[in-house]
Amino acid sequence: MHFIIDSDSGNSIKGWLAPDNPSLTPTIIIIIPGRNEIAVQANVTRAGIRDLGLHSTGLVGFDVNTKIVPDLDQIDDIEIVEAETRLPIYRRLQKGRHIERKMFLFDCSIMPQRRILSAIEKHFTLTYSNSERNGLETTINIISNPFNSSIFISGRSLLSRYDQYLKNKGYVRVALLREPFEELAERLLFLNFLAKEDASSYLETYSTGVTTLIDFARELPLNDPRGLTTAFRATSDQQRRELMSPMTKVFGCDLDEVPKRVHVSKALDNLATIDVVGTRERYGLFKELLSGVLGVDVLGEEGPTSFRTVKGLATTLSRIGLVADLLEEDLALYAYVDEAITEGISHHGGEIRRDVASR
Repeated sequence: MHFIIDSDSGNSIKGWLAPDNPSLTPTIIIIIPGRNEIAVQANVTRAGIRDLGLHSTGLVGFDVNTKIVPDLDQIDDIEIVEAETRLPIYRRLQKGRHIERKMFLFDCSIMPQRRILSAIEKHFTLTYSNSERNGLETTINIISNPFNSSIFISGRSLLSRYDQYLKNKGYVRVALLREPFEELAERLLFLNFLAKEDASSYLETYSTGVTTLIDFARELPLNDPRGLTTAFRATSDQQRRELMSPMTKVFGCDLDEVPKRVHVSKALDNLATIDVVGTRERYGLFKELLSGVLGVDVLGEEGPTSFRTVKGLATTLSRIGLVADLLEEDLALYAYVDEAITEGISHHGGEIRRDVASR
C-alpha cells in the first residue's frame, strides 16, 4: 500500500492512496470522535500514480473538504484510515497533546502490553502496532510518511529491513528486551489461550511469523514437565525455526536467516547504534532513558504486566535442554546486554557501549 497526504489547509485535506490491489478504487474512512464515520471513495484521478504503475487507472486521489465535513476547519481531532485494513493514513496534530517526534519500538513479544502501548500512543498522532503484519512496501511507506511529524510504530519487524529508513527519517529507535525463557513462556501461554478460545481474528493479528506454533501451543501440556519435553522433541523443522531465538532474529538476522552464534555479535553491534536499549527486568532505567531522549515521559505510571503462570512455566522451560538449545543465541544476547546494564558502564544517552557490544 502506498499513500501520501499532500496538504491540510484547514478546510481541505488532499492526498492519495494506492491499495495493494492496483485494480481497486480505494476508500477512506473519516473518523471524528462523537460522530458517525464517513466513507469516501477516491474521487480524484492522479495520472502520475497511474504512470508509475502503482494503480491501473489512477483514480486514487481524494479531497476531504467542507462539502463532506462542513465544519472541517474547526475540528482538531480528525483521522483518516484506509477502509479495508483500517490502516491510519492521516491525523491532525494537536499542539500540547501530541509530540512532534517519530519513534519505533522493537519489542519481540507476541502478547501485547496494552497499557504501555496506550500510554505511549496518546502522545502521537499516528500509531501502528504489530508492525510485522504489514508488508515491506507498506511499512516503508508508513515510516517515510512525509506529512506527519508525530508517528509511533511498534512490533517485531526485522531491524535489518527498516533501520536505514528509520535513520533517514529521524526516528528514535527503541529496543525493549526480555529474559528469553520468560519471553517463550508468555508466547506459548498466549498462543495456547488464543488457540483454545478459537479467537481467529486475534490469531491473525498476533501470529505473524509463528503460525505453525498455534497447533503446537494448543495441545501443549503446560503443567507436565515430562510432557513438555516430549512435545519439544516432536516439533517439526518449521516449528523449531519459529521457536528459535526471536530477539536474535529481530536484531541480528536478515529475512529467512536461522539464528546462529554469529548473529549474536551482529545483533549486539546493531543494538549499539540504537537510541534506547532496555530490559523489562530493569524497566525503571528504560523509562528514564526513554524520557531523556524524547524529552517527554511518554510512559507515565504504566509498567509491564507479568503473571505468576509465566514465571512458573519459564522456570520449567529453563530446565529442559531442548528448549535451552532453541534459545541459545537469545540467552547469550540477553546475558551480554544485562551484564552491560548491571556494570553501569554501557548506557550513556541510551546507547550500549561498543566494547561490550562487540563481544
